[in-house]
Amino acid sequence: MTQKAIIYCRVSTEEQAHEGFSLDVQEKYCRNFAQHNNFRIAGVYRDEGKSGTTLDRPALKDMLEKCQKDKSINAVIIQETDRLARNTQDHLTIKALLQKADVKLISVAQPMLDDSPEGKMIDTIIASVNQFQSDINSRKTKKSLQEKFNEGWWPGWAPLGYLNAPVGNDPSNKTAKKIVKKDPEKWPVLRMGFKMYLTGQHSVEELTDILYRKGLRSRYGGRIPHSVMDFILNNPFYAGIMKWNGQVKKGKHPAMITQNEHQRILQIMAAHNLHACRRRKHSFLLRGFIFCNICGQRYTAEKHPKKNAEYYHCSANSRKHSNRGQNVKVTDLEKQVEEYFKNIQFSQEFIDKMTTQVRNLYYYQKEKIDQRKKTLNNQKMAIERKRDVVEEKLFAGLISDDDFLRVRDKLKTDLELIQDEVDKLDNQQEYDIDIVKKVLKLTHNVYKAYADATDYVKRCFIGLFWDKFMVQNRVIVNALPTKLIDALKRRDSVIIEGNWLEG
Repeated sequence: MTQKAIIYCRVSTEEQAHEGFSLDVQEKYCRNFAQHNNFRIAGVYRDEGKSGTTLDRPALKDMLEKCQKDKSINAVIIQETDRLARNTQDHLTIKALLQKADVKLISVAQPMLDDSPEGKMIDTIIASVNQFQSDINSRKTKKSLQEKFNEGWWPGWAPLGYLNAPVGNDPSNKTAKKIVKKDPEKWPVLRMGFKMYLTGQHSVEELTDILYRKGLRSRYGGRIPHSVMDFILNNPFYAGIMKWNGQVKKGKHPAMITQNEHQRILQIMAAHNLHACRRRKHSFLLRGFIFCNICGQRYTAEKHPKKNAEYYHCSANSRKHSNRGQNVKVTDLEKQVEEYFKNIQFSQEFIDKMTTQVRNLYYYQKEKIDQRKKTLNNQKMAIERKRDVVEEKLFAGLISDDDFLRVRDKLKTDLELIQDEVDKLDNQQEYDIDIVKKVLKLTHNVYKAYADATDYVKRCFIGLFWDKFMVQNRVIVNALPTKLIDALKRRDSVIIEGNWLEG
């Protein structure tokens, strides 16, 4: 009597390179068995690139569901039990589910696994051996990855902008050792993105949009998600530093940016997050600062695609007042606000005080940095002396080659970490100088500092100087300074509207 059976095959990612493990070979082996043992195949379930150490396999789940729902299924045919599971608990779980569905498990290459007590015992032993083999393979894999990391090569999937490329000239060799190389298509675009972000003029969202228009795509061909771009900008891998499994090491892969640039990017991101800058669908510079002088309602802004123009207008409904003649072009109103910054000047006394404060703060920070760098240089010299001693011991035959290599690698890592910290301190000093220049530029020429700033910094300037602008008939009729500026104005530290100092 012909019985009904289904076939299950599985191959892991590593096993795909070996012909004897291929899904086609397994299926052929099982079909031959079915043909010679009076089984009619009702379906084939194949898991490709799936580990046998987990039950989270699509085809396995479908196969078990089929067995539970279709009472006509008599058997599941597999090539060997390790195709079904690589650990004892999962194997016994799957077998119990099949038994509950009254489905027999047949392992073609292991005919001794029947329902007898002896067969069940052998089945359990083989399942345990499969798990043991899986554990050994896992340990070998971890050791191989660690050795790869120790050699200076990234042990995982290459980040965006890079490729996992085999060593040598045969890209079809699946078993060849793979290292991280430049992705010729994505590398130049992403590198341009890093340079753009370093200017401080773009948010993460804006950068994502620009790079998408330049042709940068995710692994699946879509737009790079905000979280992924944020991770890329934070990732020291692009500066040549590998962080893996709690370890830090300088990699041999090509760096896309310098370590100083990486630190600068982190500081830019921190500054953006500090001010909670979030981009809207249409970003309008004066949003939140402009109010209607007729009803006091806040102005809003919108884009008119048909007119290809953007307008600020009162958000009140038409019952309060008509907006006829009140809508003002975004560029016109923003130009009026910029003109207001021409009428701001700090007193020389305030400039002198600010310059002194900034100078004192800078030199205080510089002294702390110099002290830390001196300590690091002393540590560096001590490690170099240790390295010299170890080399002398090697030449004298006092330590083995393995011990020498182990100690040398540790000292090398320590030196790299120290150099990384020195680079961070140098970058911090450059950042401090940038801040000093911006503060001095602001105090000496407020208008130029505002006009040269990015939209993000302009909003910061507006929030510092102005509480609100009152608008009527498309012009600013009143500009109210913030409490801080108002207090400085009363102390004659800041001059607004033409009350300029002599000379």
